[in-house]
Amino acid sequence: MKRISTATKVADKFGAGKPGFTNGNAVTGVPATDLEADWFDHVQEEISRVIEAGGGAVDGSSYTMLLTAIQQLIGTIAVKSYSITGIPNVDVGPILVKELCEVWRWSASAYYTGYRSPLCGRRISGHTVAPLASEIDAVGGVLSKTAYAALWGYAQENGLVVTQAVWTANIGAHWFVDVDAATFRAPDLRNTFPREAAGAPDADTATARALGSFKADSLKSHVHDVGITTSIGGRPGHTVWQVSPTANVTGSDGTGSTGTAETAPKHTAYFPRLHI
Repeated sequence: MKRISTATKVADKFGAGKPGFTNGNAVTGVPATDLEADWFDHVQEEISRVIEAGGGAVDGSSYTMLLTAIQQLIGTIAVKSYSITGIPNVDVGPILVKELCEVWRWSASAYYTGYRSPLCGRRISGHTVAPLASEIDAVGGVLSKTAYAALWGYAQENGLVVTQAVWTANIGAHWFVDVDAATFRAPDLRNTFPREAAGAPDADTATARALGSFKADSLKSHVHDVGITTSIGGRPGHTVWQVSPTANVTGSDGTGSTGTAETAPKHTAYFPRLHI
């Protein structure tokens, strides 16, 4: 864009080096600003090229060509919003899903093509009694491959689909089951804690843990030392232990049972959910 540059311009009218126009003043002898073709050409082309970039043609038929072009250009770069029940089935660029306040992108793989949240398949601690629009309960339920195609695609893409027998033997794993042509089974994540251990060597087996795999509760191997110097008399029918100072106790007798049905730290209960 070119600023007016004739000899009768108003110098620095809009700041240093930013001249402007004046109507002039016949009484005081101030001349009006002379116009120049070069300035008009710049104004014309600056406006016309915005209209053309917006898909319009400059033809003098409307007073709203520039407005329409600006609205069109903004629409091409803005993220369009859709209801989760009305997601487009073609790629229109990133979209905002209203109910989720999330931006979804088009995804294409051997298992799924369509819009999907980048969080699809992620384990979530449900903080509401009923699942949110972005969630499903992870309690081993059977889901439609059509209604939850994105989630089913995620499971296949990440190698998380196992047989029903394997799934049953590992309840708590982040694994899915191909039930039939129309449905699949979701993980049952109740009463489990997530642990960032996938890909790392297991302390017991020295082999890398697979994504979503399950491990039962356990205690680290240890011994209990005692420091007594007298004999422990056995009850009738029980072995008598002779214990030396700071020795490991061995024998066929023991203490009574203590503890609960599982090993667990202090915790707060939430609902196990998956992001769809």
